[in-house]
Amino acid sequence: MPNVKLGPAMSALLLSIGCTAESSPPPLPAPVGSTSVPTPVASSTPQAPAASSTRQAAVASSTPSESVAPNDWVRYNDSTERLALRTADGKVSRAGTSLRIQLLDGRTAVLEDDTTPGLKFAVPRYAGYLKTIHSHSIHILQYEGSGAYLVVDDSTGDSTIVFGEPVASPDGKRFALTSMAGAGAGYDASMIEVWRMVGRKPEKEFSYETRDGPWEASDAVWRDSVTIDFLKNRFVSFTEPYAQTPGHLKRIGTTWVFDDSLPAK
Repeated sequence: MPNVKLGPAMSALLLSIGCTAESSPPPLPAPVGSTSVPTPVASSTPQAPAASSTRQAAVASSTPSESVAPNDWVRYNDSTERLALRTADGKVSRAGTSLRIQLLDGRTAVLEDDTTPGLKFAVPRYAGYLKTIHSHSIHILQYEGSGAYLVVDDSTGDSTIVFGEPVASPDGKRFALTSMAGAGAGYDASMIEVWRMVGRKPEKEFSYETRDGPWEASDAVWRDSVTIDFLKNRFVSFTEPYAQTPGHLKRIGTTWVFDDSLPAK
């Protein structure tokens, strides 16, 4: 049975991975009136050109330094991916340069590597299954910078681009992410964000830009469903590590506020 093309799209970070959806053997009935995976949801990054929607998938964990050569970076993340695949309960696999995600509607989303040097370089690597928000997370490695992530619905294949690794809340209603531009070339966004799940679709709820501030955020962890612990990273010098102090982001009513009065956990 022929593949159904999910047209590649270019985001603000110049992602260009082609993704297809195909029927899985044995074929299962497709949803009424649908023959392809629905169009992904687009997102945007603070103070960067507007991002467009894409058919790629999202999330990886730790990444090496920006100075690592692209091919070495891919090899590094290949080993990380092998560990992440264990969280997918057999629904995600790699076949050479193809990442295959078996969707709950019976079809398979296929993400292909593009190792063309430069702006077209985009390599998807599986980063884990986010059980509480029913989503797969895929890290999109790029030629420069630490790349972007896709949050992919495990049933429909709908995808949302975000610019940091998503960390799901324990109640499954939100996910948080952080990103550091660092003191180097500044290819990456610099922010801390919270996204809420509206049905099965993520919507940005809170975003704080840290590029020109005294610190950048990293290592977000949910203390509970309304409190996020993270690290504040202050640049010291190019020869010294970041000075790190704990930070806290808390939801009060309908607003997210920084609360440094919370004790460290």
